[in-house]
Amino acid sequence: MLVTDRLSLTVGAKLEHDYYTGFAAMPSARIAWTPSTRSTYWAAFSRAMRAPADMDAGMRMVSTIFPDSDGTPVVTLFMGNPHIQNESLLAYEAGYRSLLRKNLSVDLAAYYNSYDHLLTWEPSAPFFENTPAPAYQVMPWVAQNMMYGESHGFEVFANWQLLARWTLSPGYAFERLHFHVDPGSQDTYSVAYVGEGTPIHSAQLRSHVALPRQFSWDTSVYFVDRLVGPVVPSYTRLDSGLTWQWKEHASFSLCGQNLLQDHHLEFQDLTESINSSLMKRSAYAKITWHF
Repeated sequence: MLVTDRLSLTVGAKLEHDYYTGFAAMPSARIAWTPSTRSTYWAAFSRAMRAPADMDAGMRMVSTIFPDSDGTPVVTLFMGNPHIQNESLLAYEAGYRSLLRKNLSVDLAAYYNSYDHLLTWEPSAPFFENTPAPAYQVMPWVAQNMMYGESHGFEVFANWQLLARWTLSPGYAFERLHFHVDPGSQDTYSVAYVGEGTPIHSAQLRSHVALPRQFSWDTSVYFVDRLVGPVVPSYTRLDSGLTWQWKEHASFSLCGQNLLQDHHLEFQDLTESINSSLMKRSAYAKITWHF
């Protein structure tokens, strides 16, 4: 605490050792200024690393098989790289939180992220393999760290108690991503896949109503903007649930999800290495017990 009840600073670091890349340091620092009991300004800096997974270092995944002009089978093969490096992130954040009125609070936050050594797939020299028969030619694409970029955006959220038993919580988020490859890279896919795989706009509205006899009704509406690469249409999702707090530490809930439509697509992987996310309308019952 730099100034009692007014200015505070928090610093820390995480040390991590990975089999492929050795030690990595991830420092962080946060500062908060509270000029009054109704408002707080804050800022933060942090560094994060993603260590290579076993798949990044040692995978062998066949993408396509097709015949050459002389009939020789040609296999497109994605290969891991045991010398792959950590992907790194430098994150800068700042925000403001205020209690505007007794029943209304607002949170604002903005951020800038810088990325380096991101994963790309680069062509390597073709070679022949004899096993399994018949002999075939391999066109390898090897994992490398030849992409970098940045993202920036802001978020705004509010908590508004309209009535003694009814609270609304709206929110909006904006994000833009810009990625590039090093001059020597021949990867023409990853920039579009990563840079255009996040929605620019998203919004939500959550409602909480406290009903008599320990019942409560929660409803949430989410809007997510379209994705460009690969193309996924925008969608609006409605969830709603009724909860009965039948004991101090136990509750029973009936919930419905994606109530506006039978299904919608949230994500699509053109490499088919990850299952596409097709969300269907659903309902469930839940018992929660705290102890």
